[in-house]
Amino acid sequence: MATTLQAALKEPLLTIDLEREAIRRWQDEGDRHALELLLRSHARQAWSQALRFADDPIDLDDLVAEGMIGLMRAADSFDRKLDLRFSTYAAFWVMNGVYTALARIRTVIDMPVRTYLSARMGRLGGDDAGLSLLAMQGTVPFESSREGLTLSEKLPCENITPAEEAEIRSVQSLLCRLLTEALAELDPVEQTIISRRRLAVDPECAHAVASDLEMSVQKLRQVEARALSRLRRNLLERGFNRAMLN
Repeated sequence: MATTLQAALKEPLLTIDLEREAIRRWQDEGDRHALELLLRSHARQAWSQALRFADDPIDLDDLVAEGMIGLMRAADSFDRKLDLRFSTYAAFWVMNGVYTALARIRTVIDMPVRTYLSARMGRLGGDDAGLSLLAMQGTVPFESSREGLTLSEKLPCENITPAEEAEIRSVQSLLCRLLTEALAELDPVEQTIISRRRLAVDPECAHAVASDLEMSVQKLRQVEARALSRLRRNLLERGFNRAMLN
């Protein structure tokens, strides 16, 4: 297994035939050697994402580890019927893992991943923005392996680059598509309730939705709870993690 960046970069890329065969052997036969081959050849993806955010060796190791777990999850769920390279499919899973770990290690209190990303992009307003900024401020180490390192060099920049913003937008677009697919598996009444009560910019009250659907508020709440449970399960199957669904 590639445990360093240098080792990851030295691993040869697989041809599409070898890649598909490794996925097949892992999914159908549980061949751990095939999984290791797949992970080694794509470890550079985990390193690439982790290096975008980590400026501390300990944090870097954590982010890479989460990225590798993302690759394993991608190997488990990859649909071989898709006309898609594994690296393209795995990108979401790797970023998912890295962002989740980033929100955990960069904040002084627990913060949902979506809140952390919104805070980084400056999309929060009012008190939420100030509180999120405080939560994102970690401690600054007094010691460094490099002599002469200034305090400003030690502090990570919270302003994202255009490339990072484009990447986040790409992930958000993918998440929206996956949410739409998961929502489509609910029945029409459940879709209506979730859309109006949970996904709308200005969510409607239970009484208004229940009246339009000609059901009692109690019945609506029961249907809503069942629909949320099914939607959550559908999203988890599509790669969302529990932190993103908080």
